[in-house]
Amino acid sequence: MNTFVRTGLILSLPIALSACSSLSDTFSQETIQYETSDSRAPLEIPPDMNSVPMSDRYSVPTRPQTVWASQQQAEQNAEQGNSAPVSQVLPVGEVAQIMREGNNRWIHVNLPPEQVWPIVQDFWNTVGLTLARQDASVGVMETNWAENRAKLPQDIIRATLGKVIDMVYSTGERDQYRARLERSETGGTDIYVTHRSMVEVVKNISGDNDTTVWQPGPTDPEMEAEMITRLSQRINAEFDPHAVAASKQEHQKQVEELAAYQPTESISQLEQGADGVATSIFIKEGFERAWRRVALAIDRMGFTVEDRDRSRGFFLVRYLDEQYEEEQRSQQGFWKNVFSRDTPVEAPQYVIYLQPISETETRVHMLGPDGKADTTGVAPKILTLLSEQTR
Repeated sequence: MNTFVRTGLILSLPIALSACSSLSDTFSQETIQYETSDSRAPLEIPPDMNSVPMSDRYSVPTRPQTVWASQQQAEQNAEQGNSAPVSQVLPVGEVAQIMREGNNRWIHVNLPPEQVWPIVQDFWNTVGLTLARQDASVGVMETNWAENRAKLPQDIIRATLGKVIDMVYSTGERDQYRARLERSETGGTDIYVTHRSMVEVVKNISGDNDTTVWQPGPTDPEMEAEMITRLSQRINAEFDPHAVAASKQEHQKQVEELAAYQPTESISQLEQGADGVATSIFIKEGFERAWRRVALAIDRMGFTVEDRDRSRGFFLVRYLDEQYEEEQRSQQGFWKNVFSRDTPVEAPQYVIYLQPISETETRVHMLGPDGKADTTGVAPKILTLLSEQTR
């Protein structure tokens, strides 16, 4: 019996050592590990979170084959025309710099959007993500929803069995990123990256029958900071292949510094009429800073931006409210709903207009697509959501 036990221990030793090796490999410090595979169950988005497909009639810039150093230097010599003090979080790179204004973060690139667009396109594949839609006419890219496998529990069972048992693990969360490129006043490019999440929750329908549904989750500032940091490094590496990459410790420190911000007071305030209905948003910032703040909020809310004009201070967006959708279906009649229930209701257009009041104050209004008062009745709800995101 003792001989049998000793033999078993000897035979199990290589397996144990192999497991330890697997543990050291698996328990990494990576913060993101997305999958490009669509083998898992598809994510069903609530009606009021649906995005309208973007137009494909605009051509997408192709990747340039040659980049001239003289072009880069010419852009680097341009002066920045920001209306308010802006702090640089990372050391100045050859091309890309990370900027921060309070809790607003973005990348400033000393190159025109036509050169930056294809680099940002390529970037998403390097972090395991694919693009669901892109529209060069408004400078927006949006990734597919994906699971961050780095959030899975790093236990001994998963580390030992690896991919054999990996398919049974799920975080119950999905992430999506949007990148928006804007031409700066100096001819360069400002890149804004925002994060959205969906969380799977258990819902009891009747009795013992439980099912799961996906609901909007919180925005993660650290994930936004991670993507902004990686994207800036990717852009700098594109034009300076000999640049020394930051160590893991330096990278983590940069991300934490970029994500850390706690406002001392609310920046925006929801304004209401005598009937208690939201009428506008008052932002205690000048137009340029308010524009950046509202633009980031629109991205995080998942609105489809069809047009924008900074000089005129407006965004043209589409948003499908769940209550509005049901009202439209009820007006279609019984038989039409029976035979064409799957026919989508068109998302209405709205104008988000920023009105400069002073050098330190801006007011945000919600209008219909014709620039007049909204007729759908959804504007107060959008203003409320927008106010929460711009605080």
